[in-house]
Amino acid sequence: MPRTERPLDCEDTELGAFAADLRRLREKAGRPSYRALASRAHYSAATLSDAAGGKKLPSLAVTLAYVTACEGDAEEWERRWRAIAAPPDRTTEAPYVGLKAFQEEDADRFHGREKLTAKLVELTRARPFVGVFGASGSGKSSLLRAGLIPRLPRALIFTPGVQPLDECAVRLARLTGQSAVALSHELADPAALGLLLRQLDEELVLVVDQFEEVFTLCGPEQRDWFVRALVGAPHVVIGVRADFYGHVGRHPELVEALEDAQVLVGPLTTDELRRAITEPALHVGATVESALVIRLVADVVGQASALPLVQHALVETWHRRRGMTLSLAGYEEAGGVEHAVARTAESVHEQLSPQQRQIARRTFLRLIALGEGIEDTKRRANREDLDAEVLERLATARLVTLTEQHAELTHEALIRSWPRLREWIDEDRNALRVHHQLTEAAAQWDGDRDLLYKGARLAQAAELDPESLTGPERAFLTASQADGRRRARRTRVVVSVLSVLVVLLASSVVFAVVQAGEATRQRNDALAGRAATEVMRLLPTDPDKAARLALAAHAVTPATATRDAVLNADAARWSSYTSTPQMLSWPEGDFLTLSTNSEFFLGTLGSGVTSATVLFRGRTPGDRLARVGERVNRTVLSGDDRRAFTLEATGDAQVWDVARPEEPHRLGTIAQAPADLTVSRDGTAAAGVVRTGERPRHRAVVWDLRDPARPAEVAVPVEHVLSAAMSPSGREIALLRKDNGTGTAYAEIWVLDGPTPRRGTSIALSDEPLQVVTSAGGRALAVRFARELVVWKTAGDGEPVRVPVGSSQATAVFGDDDRKIAVQTEASVEVWDVGGEGPGVRAGSFGGFRGNVHGLRYRDREQAFGVVDSTPSMWALHTDFDKVVRGLCREREAALSDEDWAKYFPGVDRVPVC
Repeated sequence: MPRTERPLDCEDTELGAFAADLRRLREKAGRPSYRALASRAHYSAATLSDAAGGKKLPSLAVTLAYVTACEGDAEEWERRWRAIAAPPDRTTEAPYVGLKAFQEEDADRFHGREKLTAKLVELTRARPFVGVFGASGSGKSSLLRAGLIPRLPRALIFTPGVQPLDECAVRLARLTGQSAVALSHELADPAALGLLLRQLDEELVLVVDQFEEVFTLCGPEQRDWFVRALVGAPHVVIGVRADFYGHVGRHPELVEALEDAQVLVGPLTTDELRRAITEPALHVGATVESALVIRLVADVVGQASALPLVQHALVETWHRRRGMTLSLAGYEEAGGVEHAVARTAESVHEQLSPQQRQIARRTFLRLIALGEGIEDTKRRANREDLDAEVLERLATARLVTLTEQHAELTHEALIRSWPRLREWIDEDRNALRVHHQLTEAAAQWDGDRDLLYKGARLAQAAELDPESLTGPERAFLTASQADGRRRARRTRVVVSVLSVLVVLLASSVVFAVVQAGEATRQRNDALAGRAATEVMRLLPTDPDKAARLALAAHAVTPATATRDAVLNADAARWSSYTSTPQMLSWPEGDFLTLSTNSEFFLGTLGSGVTSATVLFRGRTPGDRLARVGERVNRTVLSGDDRRAFTLEATGDAQVWDVARPEEPHRLGTIAQAPADLTVSRDGTAAAGVVRTGERPRHRAVVWDLRDPARPAEVAVPVEHVLSAAMSPSGREIALLRKDNGTGTAYAEIWVLDGPTPRRGTSIALSDEPLQVVTSAGGRALAVRFARELVVWKTAGDGEPVRVPVGSSQATAVFGDDDRKIAVQTEASVEVWDVGGEGPGVRAGSFGGFRGNVHGLRYRDREQAFGVVDSTPSMWALHTDFDKVVRGLCREREAALSDEDWAKYFPGVDRVPVC
């Protein structure tokens, strides 16, 4: 007796109806077995069974053989097969969104995230401030726009951009009908945003997508305003890329607001992926072959950032469908998930003329924001600054998204998946950074001559391709150059007048000689300064020539800029690339840590809050040592390199013995450890700030880890603690606290010499503190504020030493002698001598790194500060200038060639450099 056929999945689609009618034809023929049909049709029973299975469209030959064996009308069935298999109309809109995020109007085709959407809606109703975190491409924007917003009574969504204050004003003006200019003035006070929203609508939810833009595009003032404004608003949801989780953690207001109010967008499950693939097609009466579903799921399951690539691959497969069936053959023809985006981009690029390709390159690079400690991201640009024809071509291919005023990449997946674009970025990274700075300077210029470029910045900007500049940028640069020429003419006039006076007034000879000497000195200073700038450009590609040029520049003009050029050349001499597996995620700011004495560092496997820590040998290419921890948020390494602490998503910190990095083993657990955990040099003591009690109080807690299997916990008897840091010796803890009664902040040192900590030093602060650091010897205490670092001697009543800080996200570390302190930003390190009285003295400024810098430490073995950058390379930053010069002169050919001397120092007599 013939076996019963499996029911068809759906008969409402073209493919389903075709298969159902084949089965009815077989029924009409007396329901012969497939084995009997095979003997008539000369195809296997399995092939004929698959033809009526509804999974994919059979070939025409198989279809006609099946019909003929069942005595059907072959001509009618051939016409029907050709109608289904006809090439698709490419003008028909695909039911998939491609690289762009789902919007509110796409809610009916947003599938696979139903469970997560329900969770987010419930959390939004319960909490005033909610954070949605996920990797780039995980679907955060789609979840917010097509999942959350359609289920809210009223919502306002926007991205921060460069000026969040202006963005808020413009969006609220559209909602209220008020003037955006008036609202901008009103919102200058961060508290005004919350008041305005409450007056407008108590139920209105403010949704901020791509919140990471406040770290990549905004200045510190705009960032701080936006954070304070959002925390004071009644209902807020922010979407943040997971690799900015550490940046969010640097703002105490956000940390407190997001406690128990976070949603993590991870990879879709297999069932969720199936729905995301098949449901949009069913919605328009199309079918996705089962073979294609299986292949797609296998290609991307478990990958958090693959969704835009899946959507784009499905759009390209839709354009290659047969009738209303999306097939595996069409998917493979499109290049699959891995290559579909690159093929689309390459296809558009090949269709452009040579001149248009250059314009397209400049357009794409304008839409890139270079990563500072994180991956490169997209940025918006004004449409009026871009070529309209090329822009329209890119938008038609959905590589670029256009609004009325702006253009931006449709998705950051294009950066990762198109090799040509990555090559452009790598080739032009330094010029791109200079160009972006020029763009911002031109936008802020109001005609004030004091804002114009001068010196090294003007020289760097002048080297940019003129074709890549917009009108405002060209005007700003032209004005800067004209101002420079005016100043040069004034100098020449002075020299000319003095020359005439030499002839006319013999008594003025000495004066004229002095002025001529001053003119020569100014010329030498300018040439040496320009050479110092060239040194920084040469360091990544030709460090030997950079060293020779730096020594020559300092010999011509001993100055701070030329000294720093020599120090950077020496740092490049000590740097070393490290080969790492592709799976090692670079860069991850909080997850890249350099050891103090050993030849290893810690990196991150994975990204964001779903990661593990990898111990990696520093100067042995490809030598991965071991992996520790699961779902690691942050890793801390003790100063003696013997213990590592992995702060994990469970809230606990695991303590690891890494004395033998290739064989680490777990020693114990600190339950519910704080995110800001710091440890002593030998790792036997740790400290951090925790919330305790029914009415939460922020208190500093110390853990005695001499027996890490049984940590002993002691609380410092003081409340309202903002930050805490364990001293290297483990005998003191430094903390920042606030007196809620007076509003005064204090920096304090508590001594740990008994069962209860006792207060040793207390200093009242006049500004809001961000970080506290103690020196290795315990004789100095440093507090970092938004714009400066202040260092106090713990013994004596002397005046504190002040050091300017260029970023509110900077990190400070003391050297081994309490005199030196280094300040690390995302792209540079400055070393200061704070051992004297008065302002600190800068001992060296380092900025010639090959990538963004992380893991600042003082390294005993080199007797210098050390960092590791995101390429990754290890760097030793020496500041003993005389010793550095001796080393460069001893190890390298120090003299410039005659040709290079004439090129960089025209008209200057050669001087010895060593």
